[in-house]
Amino acid sequence: MIKLHDYWGSDEYSNRRAEVMKNVHGFYVIMYVDDKPVETRELYQHNERYAEDCAENYVMGIFP
Repeated sequence: MIKLHDYWGSDEYSNRRAEVMKNVHGFYVIMYVDDKPVETRELYQHNERYAEDCAENYVMGIFP
């Protein structure tokens, strides 16, 4: 696995962080709250930009 990008929340979501990762199957996002992983979202059927958008939406509080 390779880490491609890190995203951090701010203000009320400052405890959120997301990492865009890639493995042999494709892209996925690991989501954290207080530095504890809470979800890994496999986005294997999507491209890197989609994974980046997912990570950004998470740290901005667009979805829980």
